[in-house]
Amino acid sequence: MRITDMEVIPVAHREPPLRNSWGAHSELAARTIVRLTTADGEVGVGETYGDEAVIDALEGAHDLVEGMDPYESSRLRYKLGDDMAYGAIDTALFDLIGRAVDEPVYNLLGGKVREAAEFSAYLFYKYADSDPDTAAITPDEVLSPEAMVEEAHEFVDRGGFETIKVKGGVLEPDKELETLRLLGEEFGPDTPLRLDPNGAWSVGTATRLAREMREGDFRVEFLEDPVVSMNAHARLKRNVDYPVATNMFVTEFDHVAPAVETEAVDVILSDHHYWGGLSGNMRLDHVARTLDLGVGMHSNSHLGVSMAAMAHVACAMPTIRYACDTHYPWMADDVIQSPFEFEGGRIDPTDAPGLGVRIDESELERLHEQYRKEDVLAYSSVDSMAAEYADAMADHTDWLPNKPIW
Repeated sequence: MRITDMEVIPVAHREPPLRNSWGAHSELAARTIVRLTTADGEVGVGETYGDEAVIDALEGAHDLVEGMDPYESSRLRYKLGDDMAYGAIDTALFDLIGRAVDEPVYNLLGGKVREAAEFSAYLFYKYADSDPDTAAITPDEVLSPEAMVEEAHEFVDRGGFETIKVKGGVLEPDKELETLRLLGEEFGPDTPLRLDPNGAWSVGTATRLAREMREGDFRVEFLEDPVVSMNAHARLKRNVDYPVATNMFVTEFDHVAPAVETEAVDVILSDHHYWGGLSGNMRLDHVARTLDLGVGMHSNSHLGVSMAAMAHVACAMPTIRYACDTHYPWMADDVIQSPFEFEGGRIDPTDAPGLGVRIDESELERLHEQYRKEDVLAYSSVDSMAAEYADAMADHTDWLPNKPIW
């Protein structure tokens, strides 16, 4: 079995104006679909971010991928030397091999250690959608604690989520603390809550708020990236007893040792896009188990191919202790024929071969054409995200992407 063709297909999909500590998401976001085809017609697909650096790296991999045996992935990983690009190809390789041998991807990863992957309700403060009739969920403005409670109800009622995450760093910190208080009152003190300010708080502010959270009648499961650097996280950890999670400062294997040495984090948020695909996530799982670190899962504005990959690898990773994050309920577009639905906040990957998804060719073509014609938000790292938002705010001469904000 040899790969004869590799397609790199950027797409632009509809995205709501979700807020974060840098600004707001644009109306269109970019993703990239990778499709591998063998000489005998077997196909595998992967998905990753959509910025030019990722696309260029994937386009530069044609000579390495075309002609390779799908089972000889280690050679490709070392020759490519780019975990982000390799991650998309690695996912497509698992999908291809799974289809070829009639096995679901989770079996290729060692089999399920849990029957279904649990996900959190990922809540955002947001502006009103410009076209509310086409919104997947919550088209209205959400810029207050009270409005966030209404958003949470929509997520929980529709998907049955049992863990609630709030993207913070948007309102003044005490307003975001009030949001947690109201969520605790509404959903009960045993509902796990999370807050992710994206590094917007100083150590002093984060320390004060964490101590006030301890006095509240609600359950904070962990704080995610409350402060602006790994060193700041280490300082914060000396002040508070909440677990601290990160996907901003531990995003590759070389970051793990400094994080452990400084005791800066308790939970690493895995991501098969960053960490070298599904095989990279499994390697991270072994490392985290060895070092007694918790593992969750990071999310971006992904489509159905990534949703399937996340569910498969989450079911196969023993060390995942926390419900995974996902933007998927926000997405109004998709490239797969049968979009996923959450039941009890969970997705149970089917036992269909590979990832168990099929591409909707007409939607793939439509979203690819949209990418070609439109200006889209595209980033794959914290630095590139800050750069994208800086470009968007270029006319506002008083705006700087400084952290911390508070």
